[in-house]
Amino acid sequence: MGKKVTVYDIAKELGISPSTVSRVLNNSSLIGEEKRELILSTAARMQYQKRPIKRQKGRAIINIRLYLPPAKYSYIHLFYDVAELIDGIQTGFDDTRINIITSINDGDLTLFESKKLGDIDGCVFAFTEPSTQLEEVLEERGVPFVLLNRSNPEHNYVIVDSHSGMDKLVQAMWQRRGAALKACYIGFSPLPQVSPPRARGVADACRIRGIPFDEERDIITVDSITELRDKVIPAIEQRGYNGVLCFNDLMAVSVYQTILRRGWQVPEAFSLSGFDNSPMLELLDQRIDTVEFSLRNLGREAGLWLRNRIIDRAEDPLQKALDGVHILGETI
Repeated sequence: MGKKVTVYDIAKELGISPSTVSRVLNNSSLIGEEKRELILSTAARMQYQKRPIKRQKGRAIINIRLYLPPAKYSYIHLFYDVAELIDGIQTGFDDTRINIITSINDGDLTLFESKKLGDIDGCVFAFTEPSTQLEEVLEERGVPFVLLNRSNPEHNYVIVDSHSGMDKLVQAMWQRRGAALKACYIGFSPLPQVSPPRARGVADACRIRGIPFDEERDIITVDSITELRDKVIPAIEQRGYNGVLCFNDLMAVSVYQTILRRGWQVPEAFSLSGFDNSPMLELLDQRIDTVEFSLRNLGREAGLWLRNRIIDRAEDPLQKALDGVHILGETI
């Protein structure tokens, strides 16, 4: 008997990733038709036989593994509530009993070396993505997973539409200041998956309304919150910005506190906005305008999709952008 053909053999033959091969062999509709046909025909030619995935029949509880970012990304943990996310996932599963196991996405694959891998029915990656190795394991084993607040055209995901959210904030500033609006965007380099799309939202919103906005000049990106005092505030003052749109609420709160020490007031000095509707906004004496980022809704969408995939064997992909709602404050 010859050696059994594996997903890795097909991937090597075609020069593509094993995870892409696995997605096609698991009937994912997220891969283009041309590549899909190529993989299927190659698998047939190489006489690939799919390994059956053993699952416990009639198991009363569904096990979901929730992956969170490593602790080194502490700035992420400041604007989300894990309890709210878990509640959303549970809501999505409705009356199906689930056990949510929380893990740090640190690249550790030892869990999947266990003989009890079949007990893991699905995974949620919140504010993080699986490594190539972990992705390949999940795809090969047929474990469905979904990304939250991260998007990838070949993955299932739920995000908040940053583009439309920033459009709403620019619109609010434009209504207040009209043609005199001179806007800037304060970005954050450690989160390239989130900050640039929000910057594009600001740039597009300004362009549509005829508001001058130079992406080279008016997008100010920092590597750390500590750069606000010496890099951002001087730019606001020297260039005369009267509309400051921040990457998220943490950035907006930091800008707010920094200018208070200078004796400035908002919105008198300039309009200020955040993003995410973080609980930290409740700590200020002024409510900062922001956009709702509902972890509960993200979790509910993920839970509903996983329930349909695991229990009903539905194969519909999930690539959804939730509309962000402008939460009115006192700073625009």
